[in-house]
Amino acid sequence: MEQTVPSATTARPFAFRLTLDSELALAPELGRLAAGLAVSAFYGLALGARAGGGALVENAVGVPLALAVLCAVMMPSLTVLFAILDAPVSPGRVLASLGRALASVGLVLAGLAPGAVLLVVSVESGILATAVAVLGFVLAGGIGLVQLMLSLVPAVRESAWHVRWKAHGLLAAYAIFAISLGARLFELFVPMLGGAS
Repeated sequence: MEQTVPSATTARPFAFRLTLDSELALAPELGRLAAGLAVSAFYGLALGARAGGGALVENAVGVPLALAVLCAVMMPSLTVLFAILDAPVSPGRVLASLGRALASVGLVLAGLAPGAVLLVVSVESGILATAVAVLGFVLAGGIGLVQLMLSLVPAVRESAWHVRWKAHGLLAAYAIFAISLGARLFELFVPMLGGAS
């Protein structure tokens, strides 16, 4: 029998391949986006367990939908803002950074799902259950935002100093925008956060 040795790519853990590989081709980046969205649905499913029934599906669809809309807004706006600054950040680099950030968010949410389901179904207070859900989104979103910034900042490192400073200021302001938009989208698409719990 012939024994095969796994290649370096397949031997890496799933989370590592989703968040840290350095390929910038379109297919792997779209795959990362899809995987991040898919695994984030587990968190929505956990939140829907509080009400049960149709809320399971509504929340499980709402979480990835909110993330997809957030990425759909961030991709062109970040690309245009970097183009206005004349920073050497291509649309492919923005897509790669968003793919890794979304994969990180999805993995964190999926990891929090078992604890979230335990907490949201066992606490009596709807306010406390909602606070638990929001805490998970804050943690995952913060990690995703840091991943996005760490991925984009090196792209402008070789630029002129005034472009670097403008890009850093832009990213700081954009982080506030992304947090505000993400909070609003989760409130709109996740029934538990919109007062439906």
